[in-house]
Amino acid sequence: MKCNKCGTDNPQGKNVCTKCGNFLYSHTPNNRQPMTPELKKQRRKNLAKAGTRSCLYGILVMLVMTIIIGIISWLMVRFLFTDDMFNTVNDAMTTAAGG
Repeated sequence: MKCNKCGTDNPQGKNVCTKCGNFLYSHTPNNRQPMTPELKKQRRKNLAKAGTRSCLYGILVMLVMTIIIGIISWLMVRFLFTDDMFNTVNDAMTTAAGG
């Protein structure tokens, strides 16, 4: 890509001129090279692949978190709460219901 300021031919992929330090890309696309159909197709494929991958990672994280919360809840009910607590709550509910 040629620099608009000094005319130096810079390597592909550089954003700043190697000679004068001027930015090679401007806000107007007059100095940008158009993308070929192959590059457009490859870019679209990469974006779709990245989107799918990040979605799958998100689902996997949510699934793992749900399993961890379920295990913690089961452990709390199993070991922290005794049968006496459940019987007390059950008796209170039966008494309140009029039974």
